[in-house]
This record gives sequence, C-alpha cells and structure tokens, in this order.
Amino acid sequence: MQTSPHPTPARHARRTSAALLIAVLVACLLSWAGGSPAQAAPGDGSVSDTNITYVGRWDTGSGTAAVPGWTGAYLQTAFTGTTVKVKARDAVNLYVSIDGGSDVFHAGVRGTVNLTPRPLSPGTHTLRISYRSGDTVFQGLVLDSGARTVNANTPSGLVEFVGDSITAGALTDRLALDSYAWKTGDQLGMRHTQIARSGYCLVAQSGCTGLSTQFFKTTSTGGQDWDFSRYGANAVVINLGTNDIGHGVTGAAFQSAYIALLRDIRVKYPNAHLFAVQTLKKRYVTETKAAVGARTNSGDSKVHYVDTTGWLTDGTDYEDGNGHPNEAGHTKFANRLSPVISAQLADTATGSARAAAPGQPGDPNVKFVGRWDTQSSTTAYTPYWAGAYYRTGFTGRTVKLKQRGTIDFWARIDNGPVTFYDDVKGTVNLTPSPLAAGNHTLQVNYQVVAGSYRGDAVFQGLVLDSGATTFAPSAPAKLIEFVGDSITVGTTTSQNARTAYGWLIGERLGTEHSQIAQGGACLVAAADGCVGLEQQFGRLNPNASTPAWDFSRYQANAVVINLGTNDVGHGVDSAQFQSAYSSLLRKVRAAYPQAWIFALETFRGRYVPQTEAAVRAATVGGDSRVSFVDTTGWLGSGDLTDSVHPNDQGHRVIADRLAPIIAARIGS
Repeated sequence: MQTSPHPTPARHARRTSAALLIAVLVACLLSWAGGSPAQAAPGDGSVSDTNITYVGRWDTGSGTAAVPGWTGAYLQTAFTGTTVKVKARDAVNLYVSIDGGSDVFHAGVRGTVNLTPRPLSPGTHTLRISYRSGDTVFQGLVLDSGARTVNANTPSGLVEFVGDSITAGALTDRLALDSYAWKTGDQLGMRHTQIARSGYCLVAQSGCTGLSTQFFKTTSTGGQDWDFSRYGANAVVINLGTNDIGHGVTGAAFQSAYIALLRDIRVKYPNAHLFAVQTLKKRYVTETKAAVGARTNSGDSKVHYVDTTGWLTDGTDYEDGNGHPNEAGHTKFANRLSPVISAQLADTATGSARAAAPGQPGDPNVKFVGRWDTQSSTTAYTPYWAGAYYRTGFTGRTVKLKQRGTIDFWARIDNGPVTFYDDVKGTVNLTPSPLAAGNHTLQVNYQVVAGSYRGDAVFQGLVLDSGATTFAPSAPAKLIEFVGDSITVGTTTSQNARTAYGWLIGERLGTEHSQIAQGGACLVAAADGCVGLEQQFGRLNPNASTPAWDFSRYQANAVVINLGTNDVGHGVDSAQFQSAYSSLLRKVRAAYPQAWIFALETFRGRYVPQTEAAVRAATVGGDSRVSFVDTTGWLGSGDLTDSVHPNDQGHRVIADRLAPIIAARIGS
C-alpha cells in the first residue's frame, strides 16, 4: 500500500471536503447509470463476468464467490488463448470439460488450479465446470495475458429434475454427472438442473426433508427463497416417493402434497411441461396418478404421468440390487425418458413432424447410417464419427448434391464403382453422363473430419430432375458397430473409412455398419487430452460431452471393440484400463441389450490380460453374449503402413479373419 505525508489541518480539511464532494458526485453518477462500483467488465473471467453462464441455483450475490446450492449445478463459458485456470478457495473436487471433451476429474485441488497443463492451440475454446464436493466455491478464472472470455452460446431450453438420491446419481462413480437427469438433459440438448438430495422425501415428516417446500429454496438445506426470475424451465421432471414410505407418510398425505407441489411449480413455471415419474420401486403409484389427474381436471393440460414399468432390470441395472441404478441403469432410464419429454416440447424437433421435399433433409426416404445430427438444423445434417453414410433411391436420370463448403466425399450409384470427389462445393453433379430413365440408388459418405482435415461435412439435400422423386431403397436389417481408434477409422488406407476392416466386414456380411472411432483415441480419458471412448461412446460427437447419442435411433446386432493401442502412451495403468473396459462393456450392453459384443486383442498385444479379465467379469456377471477375440498372428509386416496402422491389404486380412467370427454369432 502506498503512503504519503500527513497534510496540515487546513489542507486536510480542504482535501476532505473535496473528497466528500467527489464521492457524492460519483455516487450520484452511479445511481443515475444504474451501475455498481463492484461490477465486473464482460470478459475478465471474474465471478460477475456476464460471459459466464451459471446453470442451476447459484448464490452469486457477493460478486467475488459463486456457490452452487444443489447437486449438478455447473458453469459454462468460452475463452480465448491457450490456457485457463480456476481459482479455488479451499480443497475441492470438480469436473472440467474443455472444448466439449470428456469431463476430467480434479481431486482435492485448491488455490489457482491449472486446467490446461498441456496448452491448447490458439483460438477460442469452451469450458464447463461442475463441482462434486469439498469447498464448492467458484472464485473466477485466470486467463492468458490479453485473453478474454466469450459468450458460450448455451442452449436456451432448460429441464429441471426434482428428486432424491436416484436423481442425484448416488452410488455411481461421478454422482450427478452419471445420473439419468444429467444424461437426459444432454440427450435433449438442453441445460439441466438437479434439485435433488439423498434421503429427501416429498412430505416433510419424521426428520425427512420434504421437497414439497424445499424445492422453492436456494440451497438444499437453507431457508432462503430462490429467485425464480433467474431462469425459467421448459420442463420439470419429478421423481419422488421412494423415501416417504419409510417415514410413515400416508397415501392421503402424499397425494395432497403432490397436488400442492404441482400447483406451486406451475405458478413458478407457467409454461413448463411437468412430468410426474412413477418411482422405480412403484411406491405411491395410485396417489401420483391421482395428483396428475387432479391437476389435469383443474385445467392444467401440461402435466403428464410417466409409467416407468420395465425400464430397468433388478440386479443388472442397479448398484445395490434394486435401490440405486448404476451408470448403465441411468443411461437406460435416460434413453426411455428423453423421448417422453421431447414429444411434449413444442419446440423440439423430435416431437414435431415436418414434411420435407424429396431429397431434402427430413425426407424419410433418405436413410442416415451412423451418428448424424439431424436435430440442430432443419437444413443441414452433420455426420459425426468415422464411416457415417446415407443412402436413398431416386427416379429420373440425374442427381446432384448440394454442398455448403469444400469437402471430399465418395459416391456410389446403383452399386457401381465408387467415385471420389476432391475439394468440391456448391451443387455437385454426380451424373455428368445421364443415367437410363428409371429407378436408381445412391450412397454417399464424407471424408472423416479429423486432425488437420477440416472439410465441411454436411448434407443439405439433393437436386433431382423435374418431376423426379425419392424412394426408400432396400436396406440390410442388421447393423454392426465398430468402436476404436485410428486403426478402426482406416487411417493411412487409400479410402479412409471405406477401406477399413469395419466397412469391409459390413459390406461382406450384407449389414449396415458404423465406425465409432477417432484417430488417437484411448479407452480411458487421459488428463493430457486423449479422448476416452469409455465416456464418449455414448455421445453424438467424439469431441463434445453433449448431446448424448439417442440409441433409439438404431440398434446394433454386433459391436466390435478394438481399444488399448494408445492408452499405454498416456500413462493408463492396468487397473484403470480393466475397470474402464468393464464399464464400457456395461454401457454397450445397456445401449444394445441383444447385441453380441466382441472385445478384440489389439494388434500390438497391449492390455491383453486386462481385456480378457473384463470379458470374464462380464460373462461371470451373467452376460453370455460377450467374447474375447485373439488376434495373435493376424498381421505380418507386409500388412502395415508403419508399425501400427494396417494398409489396405492388412485391413482385408483383418476382415477375412474377423468376418466369419461375427457371422457365426449373428448370421450373414
């Protein structure tokens, strides 16, 4: 602190008067402007930075610390530069996702925590932070010199979940992040909040906190009322009643409290759809239905009862028999709940049927195979992961493809030779020599957008002859999904995904095929940035944590996993690998209940005992449709481009060996 000599009394009096006058003038100016001397400038990363979006119930009143009041709250922003740090007051456990990547766990950190020990590439990046436990206080970000935050363009829609330990994700590895609530919000592409806590009831009785009143508070234990003007909800999901029975709550008291909660939530969220979920243990079912009926009869048409019968299987989908779902159980719950919610939201593409002109996005005669984003835009569909393609039938003699920006792609007409289109854009003529008049088929797949390649892989529609139309071509009934890294992508082969063993096997067996693979991917998400497919398998985008993939879009008859080649270079130990492999097997089984799962020995022989152990654990646990595939001796030196990646011949060799193994299980 600077000091100066004490002034004489006269000078001191004059300075005091002047200081008072200035202070009054400043106060008046701030009052006229509606300002506050503590207000932060947008972009500085402070708690008051308006570019930081707080999702959930946060206390930001101090201006220097933001504190979440319920589980599952998170903050989002974007920032420029190559590094970012977060200021933590005391020891805290938190999850961080950068650029939509996997959530990295930071345990027991405090002070200024470096979230980018490996600097990012220059540019604009996104950041999400969610606190798990400890001193859950956000005190701001530290950015590079000259860097600033940027608005992250968070989704406008919000779904709020109200419940107990099940909604909080209790007993799962990542708690709130593994819960059906978080997963459902991600699947819907909406912001999501969890007004939930373990042990809570609907009715306050015998020491149990009742959410019929606590729902309206800022924190899970405090008495301060929440300011509902801070955000509005498009949907509210209520999952309550599991604990009330153990506290002597009668059916009449439960029904009365449920009606009151629905009524009071309607006051706070006048336009939201309210979903009353049948508890997994089927407690107070009659009373819950009656409460929904009472509200409906009173004129509230946006209250819905959700029957969860058969959604989860005792034992398999639970951590503790039939009390708390495991992570796979939460995924199954979300997969069933998301369509129920989306069907009721008027502004959700899933719930609104749109007529589309032939050959345009939305045309049901165009079949998209693999993971395509068909929800974010009505005019451009985007493929994610390697090997996604579409097929359709069309009439007439010519067909053109509308392409927004430059891209490489392959097209095949009438099952003829494949044609490669290099760096094309605009309206691309696929039939420079007109076809014979009649019915034709078309298949198109784009170059994988990864690494240094940044083509504009979007489908914007076809241009057909005047009077021509599309039709649904015959399509295989079965699908094989291949999960892996650059080997599964087909890196270094002549046609990328098309000449990879996964594509070759699908074509040979006459099935649809998808390649959920990315170059450089690991099984385990590493702190140094390696994408972990144990987490990303359930996502639409390999490089984003949201949205989750909607597994109801298609079902696989077989899933082939080829992971472990890269993990060893990212410090993943054997125990971590085995645990993650077991977790991935559970997730695949939850997503595809009837599929055969094949766990391949990596061609470099890495983590073989751990892969075999994970398969044994699954089979001992009752999953009889999981197999380990020994690939010893499949590839020779002449089958490799380098010491890792198979060449075209090598991929054909793999297909020759693997296709019969798969066909023996699912037929051909």
